[in-house]
Amino acid sequence: MAIRAGDPHAPAVWLVDGSATFLGSGFYVGPGLVVTCAHVVHDRWPVTVHGALGAEEALSATLSPPRPAGPEKYYPAPDLAVLCTPARGGRPVAVLATEEAPLGTQLSAYGFTTATASPGVQPDSALLTVEGPSGTFVRLANGWIHKGLSGSMLLEPGSGHVVGVVKATEDDDAPVGGWMIPLGQLRGVVDVPPAPPSTPSRLVGGRRQWVERLYRIPELDGEQARHALVRWINEKLPVERGIRPRGDSHALLHLNEIVGACLDNLDPCAALGALVEAVRQLAGGHQAVAELTVLLNRSCGGGADDTA
Repeated sequence: MAIRAGDPHAPAVWLVDGSATFLGSGFYVGPGLVVTCAHVVHDRWPVTVHGALGAEEALSATLSPPRPAGPEKYYPAPDLAVLCTPARGGRPVAVLATEEAPLGTQLSAYGFTTATASPGVQPDSALLTVEGPSGTFVRLANGWIHKGLSGSMLLEPGSGHVVGVVKATEDDDAPVGGWMIPLGQLRGVVDVPPAPPSTPSRLVGGRRQWVERLYRIPELDGEQARHALVRWINEKLPVERGIRPRGDSHALLHLNEIVGACLDNLDPCAALGALVEAVRQLAGGHQAVAELTVLLNRSCGGGADDTA
């Protein structure tokens, strides 16, 4: 189960109890701090955490609330647990967002299940849409939540920051849709630094313009060409500020992810500049390249010449 550096699964973990029974998913939010759902680990101690750097036994766990209130089917809010493990350097950690996910946002869940086409516990994912409040949780729709994804991180598009935690599927027999624990409840039980400041509105407001111009460039129709574009952008950025957009076979969706990752970068102007330079190398003669250069200059000032 190889997880590469930069893989969105990198902070994710899977949990087993003392009899090596698979319990569910979680993710690192800091050195030695793992978040999962309380119902995943309640009464299942000891718990072993399996992640990108191997396996280790959890040292302690704080459940919120400490136990179910009664015989209800679902564990009460916030249904979160924070596990402490040995603090090891170099471990990938997830970054929490600063704002809740708006209604209609498509979120990506990254965790582990036994429901893939490969044997045993394997990395798994789901694409889910925020539908709205549902009791003390938030309803998710239009996606599959397989058993084992409880406790998984839910990432917002573009930045890849965590905006919630998968709670449960709505139907044990047909894993479509379910619920998430929202960001506010998550921040109520973990004390970690906030995500970097959001991109200035003058850049965010131009996202559609960037995507529309990129979509007109025939050289970006192929998925491999778009992956090459991401590699070229990252070659021009410091390693710690490289972009990691989610891939997609649909050109428009993939380009939207690439632009979003640039806009949400710690240095969006540098990322957009690298994007324009990479596109110029790929399709320098296209009119859209000149228009992208103008957008760059208007958003960030300076940059490449207006006459691409």
